[in-house]
Amino acid sequence: MPQSYTCPVLTSVLRDDILIIKKTLDLNTTAMSFAREEWREVNIGDGFINETRLEISNFGRVRAYNMISKGKILKGSMTNGYRIIRQRLFKPRDQETAKQLLELQKQFLVHSKKVSLLNKALVKESVKGAERRSLAAELESETLLLKTAKSNYTLFYNKDLKKRTTYFGALVHRLVAENFIPDHTQEQTVVAHLDHDKLNNVVTNLKWMTPEENMRHQQLSPSVIADKQKKKQSGFYEAGFRKLSLTKVMYLKKLLNEGVPVRNLARQFKVTETHIVKIKNKQSWASVEAAS
Repeated sequence: MPQSYTCPVLTSVLRDDILIIKKTLDLNTTAMSFAREEWREVNIGDGFINETRLEISNFGRVRAYNMISKGKILKGSMTNGYRIIRQRLFKPRDQETAKQLLELQKQFLVHSKKVSLLNKALVKESVKGAERRSLAAELESETLLLKTAKSNYTLFYNKDLKKRTTYFGALVHRLVAENFIPDHTQEQTVVAHLDHDKLNNVVTNLKWMTPEENMRHQQLSPSVIADKQKKKQSGFYEAGFRKLSLTKVMYLKKLLNEGVPVRNLARQFKVTETHIVKIKNKQSWASVEAAS
C-alpha cells in the first residue's frame, strides 16, 4: 500500500519549502498558512459545549477555533520528546443537575442579601442596646449560613464539572499520519520519524511501521548510534554486557567452587557482579557443569 502523501516531485518541493520556513519562521508562532499547506479537521468527538474545532496541517501544525480563538496555532506540550496537544472538553449539564445547582445558588443569594442588609443596619448610629446586640447575633448566624451555602454550591458545582469533563490528548505526529497517510496495514501501528527528529512532524517525514520495523529503524538513529559508541569507548559493554562463552562459564564455575570472591570474578571476566551471582545461583547457565 502507498506510504507517502505526495508524489516524489511534490515531496521534494515540499521539503525545500519546509527548510526555508524553518530558517525564517517558527512554524508554531505564525497563524498564516504556507504554500501547499493543507488543513484537515481533527475528530475530537461530539456533544461538547466548548464549540471547539481543531485542525491539523500536513506541515505538522495544529490550530484551534473556539469562542476566543479564531485559528490560533497551538504549541502544545512535550511528552517523551514528542509534541502533544491536550484539550479540556465539557459535556452539557443534565436538567436535574442544573435544577439542583440553581436551588443551591438561590440559597446562597438569599443569605448573601440578608448579610448585606444586616451590615447596613448595624452601620446606623440610631441602632443601639438590645436591638444592636440582636442584629449582631443575627448577622453572625447568617454569616455562618452564607458560608455553608457557598461551600455547598462550590462542592456541587465542582463535582458536576468533573463529571462532565473529558480530556482530549493526541500526539501531533500521529494526527498528521492519521489524517494525511490513511493507507496502512493493521500491523503498522507505529508512526515513525524518518529523520529521527521527533519534532519534525511534516507529513513527508512520517511513515507507518510495524513495531518490529520501528525497532530496526530506531537502531539507525544518530543518537542511538552515538550512545552505543560512547558506551563502547568507555568500556560499558566489556564491563557489563559481553557474553560469556561455554568454556569461560565452566572455568568460572570452577573458580566459584574454589571460593573465589564474586567481585574478583566480575573483574576477571569483565562482567557485572549480578551476572556472576545469577550463575552462582543457577539462574543463568544452569545446565553447564564446572570444569574439572
